[in-house]
Amino acid sequence: MSYKQINAAIGVAFSVAVAIGVTLDAMFNPISDPTVIAGRLLWAIGFSILFNIIAVIVVSILAGIAGRKEFKDERADERDVMVAARSMRNAYFVASIGGLVVIIMVAAGADPGLAVYVLFMGLLLAGAADAASRLVYYWIG
Repeated sequence: MSYKQINAAIGVAFSVAVAIGVTLDAMFNPISDPTVIAGRLLWAIGFSILFNIIAVIVVSILAGIAGRKEFKDERADERDVMVAARSMRNAYFVASIGGLVVIIMVAAGADPGLAVYVLFMGLLLAGAADAASRLVYYWIG
């Protein structure tokens, strides 16, 4: 696997892990105050970014040791630009659907705390869609 594929795989894995963690937290520690929920979700984002960076560094070191040469990101070519564009298009579509769902929920009078969770999950799914799309596009060429 290339550096870009490993980075995308780590992105998918951490998106799934954060989604499971936030869902379990919402189920076992329900809170309806949107301010408190938003604070918790900010911490989840911060930890996700931190652990993602650590995972990329550790995997790069381990891959470099296993391959007995420096494991680094390759220069972007036309294929990389096309993969990134198509992946971002997919992520934008998922984020748009998530935003539409939140607007409909709020207009229908849904609990604002639930709307915050749905917005977060929509954006998290958009990030996962981007990373998963990059993986698929790199695999199929």
